[in-house]
Amino acid sequence: MVRETVYELKRDLSQIRKYIKYGLFFLVMGGTLVLYNQYYFKVEREIMNLSQLKGQLSARNLMLKKEVSRLSSPERIEKIARKRLKMKPVDYSKVRFIETK
Repeated sequence: MVRETVYELKRDLSQIRKYIKYGLFFLVMGGTLVLYNQYYFKVEREIMNLSQLKGQLSARNLMLKKEVSRLSSPERIEKIARKRLKMKPVDYSKVRFIETK
């Protein structure tokens, strides 16, 4: 009687160990998936932030290019030359051009 009970307990214990192994396996796999999912969302959020920053920088770059174009226009440079530097328009009939070889 005792021997049968011990044998049954050993058999039950071996089955419990097998289920514990499976349980630990699923627990580790679940933990791994949770960690992967957290990392994925972190990277996704970073990509989204960088995309927004890229859009902002592209818009700023376009504005700066327009500003450079406006500031370097010949009309503006001529106006500044006349007003601040007291320059006069060039009379090309009085200019001598030197030809180089």
